[in-house]
Amino acid sequence: LFHGPPGTGKTYLTRALAGKLEFNYIELEASDLTSSLVGEAADNVSEVFEVAKNNQPCLVFLDEIDAITAERSGGRQKTMSESQMITQFLTEMSSLGDTDVVFIAATNLPDAIDGAAWRRFDKRIEVPPPDAEGRQAVLETLLEERPTDDESINWEALGSMTNGYTPSDLELVVNAAARAALAETDETGTFQQITQRHIKTGIRNTDTSLDAWTHG
Repeated sequence: LFHGPPGTGKTYLTRALAGKLEFNYIELEASDLTSSLVGEAADNVSEVFEVAKNNQPCLVFLDEIDAITAERSGGRQKTMSESQMITQFLTEMSSLGDTDVVFIAATNLPDAIDGAAWRRFDKRIEVPPPDAEGRQAVLETLLEERPTDDESINWEALGSMTNGYTPSDLELVVNAAARAALAETDETGTFQQITQRHIKTGIRNTDTSLDAWTHG
């Protein structure tokens, strides 16, 4: 189970892991499984795991697992469809012991997950926002395929300036920097390289999503 704030790279890590292992890969969101029809959601869960077992080795990734296995608040009882789906889900997870199927789920709300589902995961890994060195590496990676004036850029300073930014936030920063550089393209059509100044503009124009997530 990967847990952490939105935008920290949980999905990216899972895709990278599947590629590194050379496993077949199934990626799902909770909405791909749920249904208001009695029995259909449970059948959807069963079908996914059957496909995975028939295509071993396989990695199955489910994003926003809390939408399926969350404890219900306010006294609302689970519908029959929800109960059947959760029961089938827990049964399928328990059946993977002797297979080459790896199941990874992600959530932004680990405290909301039903205790029975939580205990099914033998590893629970936090995916936090990157530190300064990590943010620097993300920025370098995002900019390596773009026309960038590397000599003007102080990567260490940018890593410090982006405290609290997730990888998805940093992607927005780079896109904003590229737009700022494009706006300075001269009349000859010569493209202005992305500089430290453009990236700082991108930072000023991009709010960290963690503030909204923390206070939302």
